[in-house]
Amino acid sequence: MDRSKFIQSSSWIRVLEKRLLSHQFFLRLADAPSLKDALRMLNDTIYQTSISKLEKDTDYEKALSQELLRFYKEMYEISPSNIPIDFTVVKYYYHNLKVMAKEYVKKEDLSHLYVPLGNLDIFGLRKLLQENTSSKNEYLREVKETIRLYEKTKRPSDIDINLDRYYFKSLLKLADEADEDIFYSYVKNTIDFKNIRSLMRANAEGADLEFLTDILIDGGNIYKDNFYNYLNTKIEPDSKLFKYSNIYKYVKQGTEFFGKGRSLSRFELLVDNEMVDLIKNAKKITYGPEVVFAHVIAKEIELRNLRIIFVAKQNGLSSEFIRERLRDTYV
Repeated sequence: MDRSKFIQSSSWIRVLEKRLLSHQFFLRLADAPSLKDALRMLNDTIYQTSISKLEKDTDYEKALSQELLRFYKEMYEISPSNIPIDFTVVKYYYHNLKVMAKEYVKKEDLSHLYVPLGNLDIFGLRKLLQENTSSKNEYLREVKETIRLYEKTKRPSDIDINLDRYYFKSLLKLADEADEDIFYSYVKNTIDFKNIRSLMRANAEGADLEFLTDILIDGGNIYKDNFYNYLNTKIEPDSKLFKYSNIYKYVKQGTEFFGKGRSLSRFELLVDNEMVDLIKNAKKITYGPEVVFAHVIAKEIELRNLRIIFVAKQNGLSSEFIRERLRDTYV
């Protein structure tokens, strides 16, 4: 990838970074007395326009969705290459493909669950699937294969498992196209996190080798075969499975948390925090695809933090509850 093509976009993104919400701002939001107060605190931010259009405070998801769409449209216009943006957008593609497969097998209309983001014409693909029209589209082929698998096993979980496998293959392909260290680290670390979490879930459920084999993903820094040795054994915080991996300090926290009888949900927070630590390296880079990628990840984390706060405020949960779940921020 020609780094010089990112000179102008990198300069512009440094300006846009000033719009990002800081960790201190999120702490103040967490202390807001109510959902209405939390929304009001965003009046002087980029979210003001979408929030002002809400008919009622509990419709905050509409404001977040509008900002998500606005943001990605802006990023695609700014970046000289789609690749740094596609790394996060492809997640929405596969979310949509899962919805498409599930509505096909359930014979239900789940169109309200689609996220119309990026360059994938999901409604066009949906029409092709429903009409059983032949197509060389790779995404449609993956959905059809997933549906055939479901029809064979009748296990709804196979839809998510199979499309997750294709999702990570797509990420690895993007990393090869980008050929920059930060993208390989992002994909491989994410796969390692997912596999470790899957192993711990399998052990908690007393699952067999076949189940573990089905849910493990190829392509991480930790070889997939290594996980089989730890099936039906207690995973210690300093396990050799991940002790020498790039994500050791995060997995250590996650296993300690889980070992105290708590849920695996902590891993989701730790995955996000690891991503933030990874993209902070982009602050040292004057220009390049990493600058675009870092900004996109930072925005994703920002939206996640806002959703955590809004949901908690709507349900009357404490500031402490929110603070425990807030992700680290880029600024």
